[in-house]
Amino acid sequence: MGTIFDIKTEQVRLVYSAIPFSTLTIFINSTLLCIVLWSVTDNKLLFPWLAVTYLLSALRLGLYRKFKLTSPAPANILLWEKRLLITTVLSGLLWGMASLVLFPGDDIAHQVFLAFVVAGMSAGAVTTLSAHTTACLAFISLALLPVVLRFFSLGDSLGYTMAFMSALFLVMLMITSIRLNQTILGALEMRYRRQVAEATIQRQALYDTLTDLPNRRMFFDRLKQELARSQRHRHLGVVMFLDIDHFKKINDSLGHLVGDELLIAIADRLKGRLRDEDVIARLGGDEYVILVPDIGDALEGATRRAQLFAEELLTLIRGHFDIRGHHLHVTASIGITLFPLQQKKPEDLLQQADTAMYQAKKEGRNSACFFLPNMQEAANQRLSIEKGLHQALARDEFELYYQPQLDSHGTLIGAEALLRWHHPERGAVLPGEFIKIAEETGIILEIGEWVLRAACRAISALSLYHMTISVNVSPKQFKDPNFVERVNRALNDTGADPHRLRIEITESTVIDNIEQTIVRLQQLKRLGISFSIDDFGTGYSSLAYLKRLPVDVIKIDQSFVRDIETDSNDAAIVETIIVMAKHLGLGVVAEGVETDAMRNFLLSKGCHQFQGYLFSRPLPLHALQSRYLTGQAQPVKPNVPV
Repeated sequence: MGTIFDIKTEQVRLVYSAIPFSTLTIFINSTLLCIVLWSVTDNKLLFPWLAVTYLLSALRLGLYRKFKLTSPAPANILLWEKRLLITTVLSGLLWGMASLVLFPGDDIAHQVFLAFVVAGMSAGAVTTLSAHTTACLAFISLALLPVVLRFFSLGDSLGYTMAFMSALFLVMLMITSIRLNQTILGALEMRYRRQVAEATIQRQALYDTLTDLPNRRMFFDRLKQELARSQRHRHLGVVMFLDIDHFKKINDSLGHLVGDELLIAIADRLKGRLRDEDVIARLGGDEYVILVPDIGDALEGATRRAQLFAEELLTLIRGHFDIRGHHLHVTASIGITLFPLQQKKPEDLLQQADTAMYQAKKEGRNSACFFLPNMQEAANQRLSIEKGLHQALARDEFELYYQPQLDSHGTLIGAEALLRWHHPERGAVLPGEFIKIAEETGIILEIGEWVLRAACRAISALSLYHMTISVNVSPKQFKDPNFVERVNRALNDTGADPHRLRIEITESTVIDNIEQTIVRLQQLKRLGISFSIDDFGTGYSSLAYLKRLPVDVIKIDQSFVRDIETDSNDAAIVETIIVMAKHLGLGVVAEGVETDAMRNFLLSKGCHQFQGYLFSRPLPLHALQSRYLTGQAQPVKPNVPV
């Protein structure tokens, strides 16, 4: 429908644009015709015909002027086309009537002159009306057919000849009009396609193809304008960075079609809430950014209104969405920054809002946070760590430390491998500062493999001693389809005894895909590897999965051990874990043992394996060997802190 009406609009405009020339031609030809026929035709017929011709020409000029002034849209073009056809038909009838009522009866010279004028007007119509075939053919037929009939009615050979020639001329004009119309339509079609292509390219450059929202480029252009405007008029605006919580889970579990339709539905819901002067854009993925140009003049009032508006948007998102038969409940996190404050560029504003959004996610999601300077410092620190991680492996900046695990007699039975990063500028960086970033960036797979191989080399180096090395495996590393193969290759390449390797996984890793976890653990178990559940008690702690998993050891999280002397709830939890493990035939290692009282309590409840500062801090491999595994070292008494 859009293509037809756009081309038809151009057709009608072409015909209207020719009206001044055609009316001038009509005025000249009709006047000359009346002057020539003055002496051979009844003047009572000439004057009325000439007057009506002038009036119709004036009407057409009036329509032309109104058309030019109003520049009608394609939706209204049918009305103007109807007016065009009516006036064209009337004009054709007038010229056809001239052949009927003004035709000189016995004067062949004047008859030929009249036919010549009408034929000339018809030929001119091909030029001015061919953009619209119906109008052109109607005028030519109405104007020339009476000439053919008038000559034919003479009943002599000359009349028949003139009638035949006039009819032949009529057919030729019609054919010429149709061909010319096809040429014009082809040119209009080509022009239309070029305009559509240019408009499509321009729209794709400025709008998101999925949601039809402005994209990053268009948003930055508008934000740059509003930043300058707010500085000039001294009012405050706000930028909000909105991210859908856990959107990846929807994509992964329900498919990208559902995810895409949800993004469109969210965009429509947000657009319905915003004012005309506000801007919402999609930056990509599940990220939207909202610009409210004028939210107040005073900082306190603007902050309050921005917070209320953000809460309203969160409530709007929290409403359910019905997508392809799925009843979805989603939440969002919003980062807020006001402008102009200290920002110099639109990029600064977006970065601040992005930083605040991540802070909202850290605080539990489904909330809104304002940007604060300390957030930016944390973001810069994160960026520095992320960049450093990509270089750390190549520069050999990682090292494994080993925290001893002892039994109730003080005998070393194992050690947990703990990663340390010797940063060239920041010094020693603990895993808590970089492991999560490594997980999010994906570099954890490379780091995890390095840790695994380093631990296997340590097992080979300690082959004379009966002890196990425990290696923590990240969730992303464990889910890697090639994980079992990587472990097997590391064992083969280093010559490590798989019975001395213990892999530690968290409860969240286990529960995320229990069936896959069982299969993977059984594959590794067949290699001779043992397993422990790390930080037990902090996650799901379900007997339903424990009894199905081929695990060997449970590690009681230090958060429970730390307060067993003073917190009866923690003491009860620890005792319950020990009893449960005993009934399931599992070993128990207590982490975070720092005092004799803790050790004695654990012993009294049946726990006989310990790890903590009471015995030793994590040590490099050579220090572990020197302290525990050589005859030169002094024996370590369990009740004496090291």
